[in-house]
Amino acid sequence: MKIEIISDDRYVLKTSSIGKSYKHLAREAWELSRSKDDETPLKRILSIDAPVNEIPSLVLNIECTILEREIFASYRDHVMWARTSRVDNPLEFRTDPWFYTYMDELDSLKKEIKKQAESGVIQDEYRMLIPLCARTSFTTRVSWRGLIKIYKHFEYLATVDDYFKYTVLDMQSAFDLDEFKNNYSYVNPIPLLEKSEEKSGKLGPIITVFQEMTIALRAQVVRHRNFTIKDNLFGIISEKDFWIKTLGDKIKISISAEIEFWKTVINKRQCWIAQYGIWKDIIVEAQKYININEDNLPCAGGSSCPYTRDAELRHTDKDPGAPCPIHSKLHSMPIPKHKMESVYIEASYRPAFWKKHIDNVKIGG
Repeated sequence: MKIEIISDDRYVLKTSSIGKSYKHLAREAWELSRSKDDETPLKRILSIDAPVNEIPSLVLNIECTILEREIFASYRDHVMWARTSRVDNPLEFRTDPWFYTYMDELDSLKKEIKKQAESGVIQDEYRMLIPLCARTSFTTRVSWRGLIKIYKHFEYLATVDDYFKYTVLDMQSAFDLDEFKNNYSYVNPIPLLEKSEEKSGKLGPIITVFQEMTIALRAQVVRHRNFTIKDNLFGIISEKDFWIKTLGDKIKISISAEIEFWKTVINKRQCWIAQYGIWKDIIVEAQKYININEDNLPCAGGSSCPYTRDAELRHTDKDPGAPCPIHSKLHSMPIPKHKMESVYIEASYRPAFWKKHIDNVKIGG
């Protein structure tokens, strides 16, 4: 794991009659809740498993395996901006030397990705063959308390697989966490889903959707922090050769949230730009308990498209995605003739209301 500190937000600049100095935010918060004369040592404060240590934080850029990224994202208080898969060529996925024991399997995956790409399969499909050991990167803000919780979990995972021992060493060398961790409780962000929990339903204001989905979709679901999720990711980690499982492999997951939050997710994902295809099964299941239609689209009522820049790019060859029929009408942008085939393909798995918008679209040259 490669860790770069982008911003160290553990300190506040203080100005006094004798000049400027930096003060640790945990100390500042501690004194504000007690007294300026409190003599509790800073190391003692930093060793307390309490919200005072959620005040100091760091902004990090982390390069790691896809699996490690998913573990970070499994904490429901995570703040993350991940590198988009469209930036990197799936054919050129990289892995650490540690995984060269899987060289034959990794070469086979690259050959299959190349084969699918050359046969016209779209990138969103052939990238499903990228393995969990492939390197990726993301930017995250993490509190001091959160950092120690993550560190303790990777310590536990190091008892399951030796690769995580290097993750622990990397985190320890970057932040010197060992002297603070002992008073912090262990939190498992990926508790194993039980058989009795494999069901959908509604209880009061909470809707639960149980699905078997790709790990790639799990990666999107887990980014929605208002979702409470439970899955069998830890069961996968316990399996043989789990590092070469791919984004297209299946995972069982239970997703729970309040009705109003489900509505916001469904409204967004019904949008043409928002990858409805891979969210379809979740949306269909959730809609058994919620009434949603095209009036809930972000652009409903003729308002402008909130994703207009992305939508405009789809009228060009810079983005292989199909142009949105509603955006085309709202912004008077005819859809290029050679793009219409992708529009029809996209519409084939979307709600029926899209057909009338496609029938009225203007086609350009």
